[in-house]
Amino acid sequence: MPCRQKKLVLEEKAYIEKNRIDVNRYAGVTDPVEVLKIMHTPRKYNPLENDLPYHTRAQVLYHQLTEPEFERLETYAITLIDNGDFDLAETILLSLVCFANSRIERGIETLFRKGRYNPSILYKDAGPAIRDELIHQVNCDSDNRNLLLLALAWIGDEEVIRLFTKWRDDPPPWASKLYVSPENYTYEAGWELDQYGRKRLLFHSKSYHIEVCGEGIGESELARSVVVALQTDDQECPWCKSRLTVLLDFKLQDPLIKFINLPGEQLRIAACVHCNCYGTVFMKVELDGSYSWSEYNSLPDFLQERVPDEESIWRTMRLSERLMGTFEGACWTLEAPVSQIGGHPAWIQDAEYPTCPCCSETMMFIGQIDMEQAADSEGIFYTFLCGSCLISAVNYQQT
Repeated sequence: MPCRQKKLVLEEKAYIEKNRIDVNRYAGVTDPVEVLKIMHTPRKYNPLENDLPYHTRAQVLYHQLTEPEFERLETYAITLIDNGDFDLAETILLSLVCFANSRIERGIETLFRKGRYNPSILYKDAGPAIRDELIHQVNCDSDNRNLLLLALAWIGDEEVIRLFTKWRDDPPPWASKLYVSPENYTYEAGWELDQYGRKRLLFHSKSYHIEVCGEGIGESELARSVVVALQTDDQECPWCKSRLTVLLDFKLQDPLIKFINLPGEQLRIAACVHCNCYGTVFMKVELDGSYSWSEYNSLPDFLQERVPDEESIWRTMRLSERLMGTFEGACWTLEAPVSQIGGHPAWIQDAEYPTCPCCSETMMFIGQIDMEQAADSEGIFYTFLCGSCLISAVNYQQT
């Protein structure tokens, strides 16, 4: 019987290879809105059809849309919502917000009317009317309170700042039923309240992609790059004895990254790609490119022994000179490469901004490396810096 089953499998495989045809769903379609509709629409798998991809990624198409095309896509998403297809509608609205930095006021109103508050980033440009409705519901809708607080955090205007400050100083009765204090919801939107009740951003609004280099790039050309990613160093991890990895190497005086606002010549943020999977790793950095293992690191109780393997091989990656949107890499579910400098981080789990172990200030997000882009692996490494204490931190998240 096993031989019979194997024969049937081989016969089916041969039949598929012989009869499989290429299917181009985009043939004759030139309207970018219609192309994006096709891209986003799920297609039932058919082994006899090879679905040909479009020659341009959705992310690039969203960059090229005109204002009337934005409105057409938003209208299409609203129609999907009204028909109950929330997943496809949310993908389109997320793409408009993150890739095109488009205001989706009509989309927000429709989502709110349907009681949909997630993904909360969609509410970031909501106006006063929606904001006030959200505030009213926070006090009476216990089932959706978490999502409502996140939506308010993304709005983050003066009224929201005032309200979160009030809740911090005088917690409302419902605050005791939350897992964290109300004001901590702001971290998901990339900001916090300072001691005076002012809004402090935890990321740089300016942002650039980190891209995989093409074939044949030489060492001299790479050395001239403003930022180079994933270089194996000679220093060893004190915990597992593997070689440390310089996740990001900056030439600080280059005009492209002046927004980081550091006075030195070079910054290197390093990590142990093995041990970082178990918690935050801190380094003491100097602005001449040197760094050292921080005295504030604490060995995790559950750290597993590293199994010796071949040295990790990364794709060569460096900074692209193409400016990207602040929130372009903020949502990892859009399946776009999210290795970047600056911008809002793409949290896979909850927001996790480290606290500087020296001064207790929340550390600033510097950049992230998407391991799927770097090595066909998974997860994202997030880098942070306390510019006052010159301490770097690295976190890691995966699904």
